[in-house]
Amino acid sequence: MRFLKKKWLWFTVYGIFITLLFLYLLFPEELVKSRLEDSINVSDFMIKSASLHPALPLGIKLKNVTISSQAQEFALFQGELLDLQLNLLSFFRKNTYIGLTGLAYDGSFDGSVGLVSLTKVYPPAEVILNFENIDIGKHPLFKGDPGKSFTGRARGTLTYITDEAGRSASGTLTLFLKKGSYPLTEPFLGMTRIDFDRGEVQAQLKNGIFKLEKIETFGPQINCFLKGEITPAADFRNSQLNLNGTIEILSKDKVKMKVTIGGTLANPAIRYI
Repeated sequence: MRFLKKKWLWFTVYGIFITLLFLYLLFPEELVKSRLEDSINVSDFMIKSASLHPALPLGIKLKNVTISSQAQEFALFQGELLDLQLNLLSFFRKNTYIGLTGLAYDGSFDGSVGLVSLTKVYPPAEVILNFENIDIGKHPLFKGDPGKSFTGRARGTLTYITDEAGRSASGTLTLFLKKGSYPLTEPFLGMTRIDFDRGEVQAQLKNGIFKLEKIETFGPQINCFLKGEITPAADFRNSQLNLNGTIEILSKDKVKMKVTIGGTLANPAIRYI
């Protein structure tokens, strides 16, 4: 108790409090926002935000964030909130690690990004991202005309790693889907879309190719089981599909049909056998 009565202790606490208060009130938000965007933006990766504010303990908070690429006609990411926090352990590690949390597409996400340095943020050396309750239909990649868009909610994990030169990348994606539907390019048994109650996607990125180890959906009328590859294109919607598997029709007697899917993400070509 005598320790708490020391005047120097309270002067120290008061000094720290006043310093933090002035740093918060006098924080050059517009300058930091401009510098941040300029340091991140490169020819194929751009970030914009409506506002930037300091965030305790060692971070910044961005609102209405958009990440885009000149190679894509749609925004790669649009989020309501992004909170970035410097990991102090970065001072003892090879890369600089930034913790992140945020809100997007009516869901939430958290994770971390490993950077070669704060002056070279793209491409990142490592990304670990967990997301929950994401509304798939709100992402531009899956939007379409009413009744012709991918719908549902997703949770899962994404990992991404690049080599020291930032050229070779690998990663994994795990998705769990619930209560949604995906449109068909052509009617199948009178249906223009396939509804599902739940689903799962397991994928890996290797040598520039997405290896889809598992795509499964389970619905009231049809179960679908696919695997294969996606070869990315500059505009991701033009990525080439090479999938195959089976469709299980849940009639009185279960009927299984083989299916192959070619074409592109924007215009898939489905063949039933």
